[in-house]
Amino acid sequence: MSSFDPAGTKPARGQDAFEFYFRQILAGKLTRRDAMKRTAVAGAAVIGTMAAAPAISSAWRTSAQDATPVAGGTFRMGMQSDPGALDTQLQSLTAAWHVVEHIYSNLTTIMPDMSVAPDLAESWEISEDGITYTFHLHQGVLFHNGREVTANDVKVSLERLIDPATASPSASDLASVASIEAADDYTVVITLSAADAALLSSLANSSCLIFPPEVIEEHGDLSQVAIGSGPFKFVEYIPNTHIKLERNADYFVQPLPYLDEVELLIAANDTARTAALVQGTVDFIEYVPAQDIETLQTNEDIVLTGNAISQIRMIGINVTREPFTDVRVRQAISMAVDRGPIIEAALFGFGTPTDVVLAQGHWAALERPEPPGPDIEGAKALLAEAGFPDGFETTITGWAEYGFLSNTAIVVQEQLKQIGIEAEMNLLDSGSMGQVVYVDKDFDLAVTGTSGYVDPGAVFVENFRTGEGGNFVGYSNPEVDELLAQGAASTDQEERAAAYRRVQEILLEDLPWVNLYIGQQYEAMKTFVMGYQHIPTGSNRMVREVWLNNQ
Repeated sequence: MSSFDPAGTKPARGQDAFEFYFRQILAGKLTRRDAMKRTAVAGAAVIGTMAAAPAISSAWRTSAQDATPVAGGTFRMGMQSDPGALDTQLQSLTAAWHVVEHIYSNLTTIMPDMSVAPDLAESWEISEDGITYTFHLHQGVLFHNGREVTANDVKVSLERLIDPATASPSASDLASVASIEAADDYTVVITLSAADAALLSSLANSSCLIFPPEVIEEHGDLSQVAIGSGPFKFVEYIPNTHIKLERNADYFVQPLPYLDEVELLIAANDTARTAALVQGTVDFIEYVPAQDIETLQTNEDIVLTGNAISQIRMIGINVTREPFTDVRVRQAISMAVDRGPIIEAALFGFGTPTDVVLAQGHWAALERPEPPGPDIEGAKALLAEAGFPDGFETTITGWAEYGFLSNTAIVVQEQLKQIGIEAEMNLLDSGSMGQVVYVDKDFDLAVTGTSGYVDPGAVFVENFRTGEGGNFVGYSNPEVDELLAQGAASTDQEERAAAYRRVQEILLEDLPWVNLYIGQQYEAMKTFVMGYQHIPTGSNRMVREVWLNNQ
C-alpha cells in the first residue's frame, strides 16, 4: 500500500524550477524547447512558451516572500467574466470556478508547482491495486454555517456530481468511481471500478467541492448561494457587477487568510480592466489583455506574473450535425486555418500555434513540428469531393466576454470564407455559452477552449470519451475509448504517455477539434500586493495567501 503524508513530501519546486531554467536560457546553456521539457518534468505540466519569462521572475522578486504578512484590508480583483451562477457541478465555466475556489474546500488541491497536495484530506492511502483510496480528514473543520465537516458531507457532495439526475457536464471527473463510503466521521473510502491515475488531481477540480447537504435541501442547488469551508465566506453576488467575500476567521489553515475582504469586480472589457488596474480602481486583474502586456511590464507600480498555463484553444466541430459528420468537411476546415494571423489578432503574438491538445514539452505530448500552413486549394477540393463545390452556410458560436476568443472567432470566420464557408457569428455571454454549447450542444462550430487540467487523462476523457457530459462535440471512437481506459489504469508514465499520444494521432485524423493555439496567461497586480503565486492551471486560489503592504 502506498500512502501520502504531507510531513514526508518534498519541498515545493515550482518557483525554483522556473527561475533556474530561465537563467539557463539567458546563459545560453539551454534552448527554450529543452527548458520547457525540463520544467515540465520538474512539476509544471504545461508550458506554452518561455518568451515572457522575465515577467515571472519580476513577480517573484517583488513578492516579498521573506517579509512578515500584515493582516487586514480589502483586495479588489478585476475579473474577466461574470460567473452566471455559482454551482460548478451544474456548469463548467472558468468564471464560476474563479469564484468558488475561494469559498469551498476539496479533498485535494493543486499547488503552484502543479503537485497535488492535501486540502480537507490530511492524508491518504492507496491500495496496491490502485482501486481503493482511503482519505483521512482534518478534524474540527467548520463550514461557514458553523457545522463541522464530516465524511458524510464528502460522500454526499461527490455522489451528487456523479448522480445521473444531476446531469453534470463534469461528471467525468469521477467517472472511475464505483462507490464512496464514510467509514467514520473523518474517514472517506473511495472505491474505483478501475485504477485511475488522475483521481487525486481530479478531486481538486471545482466540480468536486465539498458543501453541507442541508444547503441543497434548502435552496435546491448552489447557483445563488455558497457555503463552504474555504478561506472566504460568500457575502453577495450582483450579476455583471461584483461578488463580495469576507474573511473566514475559522479557516482551518491558520493564520490564513490575511485579507478581511475580497471584492471580485466584473470587468469583461479588456481596455476597462487594464485601465482599472492602472488607475487604482482594482489591485489585481486576471487575464491580462495581450495587447497590454508590454505596457504593463514597464509600469513601475505594477507587477506581472504568469505565462505558463495548461490550456488549449480550438474550433470545436459538432460531429453529429451535417455536413460536419463528413470528415472531409472537417479536414477542409483544418486546411483553411492559418494560425499565425489568429495568434496575432487574438494574443498580439503571445501564443504558440498547435494542432494537438498537449503542448510540446508535456510528458504525454505528441512530438510534432509546427502545424502546416493553410492549403486553400486543397481545402476547396475536399469540399467539392464532399459535395460542396460552392461551400455552404453555417454558424460560429463563441464567447463575447473573452476578447481573445471573440477575436479568434472573427479571424476564423474570415479564413473560412476563402473556401466558400459563410459563417454567421453568434457571440454569447458566459452563461449562455455554457448552456448553448456545453449543455444543449446546439451549435455548428464553436470557437472555445479548455484549461486548468493537471493530468492529461482528465482533458481527454472529459472531451472525447463516448457519452461524457463534457464531450460537447459529440465525438465517439471505440479505439479512443479503449486507449483512454488504458491510460487511466496504468501507473507507468511511459505507458500512459504512449496511450495519450496515440489518442492525439487519432484526433488529428478524425478532427472533432481543430486545435489553434496555446496562449500565455498573466495576472497583473499593484506592487503592494504580496504573496500571490501564479498556478499553471489558471487558478487564482493563492489569493488566500495575499496580503497588502500599503496599510
